[in-house]
Amino acid sequence: MVFKATDIMLDLETLGTGSNAVIVSISAVVFNRATGETGAEFEVGVNLDEQIAKGATIDGSTVMWWLSQDKEAQNELTRLMPLRVDEALDRYDAFVLQSGITNVWGNGATFDNVILSNLFKRHDKKYPTPFWADRCVRTFVDLSNIDKSQIPFEGIPHRGIDDCKHQIRYMGLGFGYARPDTTETNK
Repeated sequence: MVFKATDIMLDLETLGTGSNAVIVSISAVVFNRATGETGAEFEVGVNLDEQIAKGATIDGSTVMWWLSQDKEAQNELTRLMPLRVDEALDRYDAFVLQSGITNVWGNGATFDNVILSNLFKRHDKKYPTPFWADRCVRTFVDLSNIDKSQIPFEGIPHRGIDDCKHQIRYMGLGFGYARPDTTETNK
């Protein structure tokens, strides 16, 4: 069977929760919503100073949240070499266009997709996802009555690629390709 990508899962690591939050990294994974198979992956660090110069914001409470995370998660803030904003956005745009996919899932109706779209706007670039192709993981989870705790996390929490793959796995409970983990360690 040949892998057929149908959707992209997007994950941002940010220094805020508002629609103009500073983005530390952009990660994305191509997947097939019928099977849960994953394909091409994308991740890039983004220059913070350039974003702030164009109006992006940092929330003190989000910085404090990051400081309360374990060292492995904190290291995610500096793991990727930050690229100039225009280069990071051009690479993301190329990834989306090369995939040929329009549906992009973010974790929250006003989070990943909106924050990234606003970064594109602030830097006078066209966002590659049409408004009608934005998808919300949290809404899907709620409408599908998904218990995310049934799917163990694999990888490092807050590493964007690992977060994308985890979201794809637990969405499988709604799409029908995943089954709950019923082992004793996950109950």
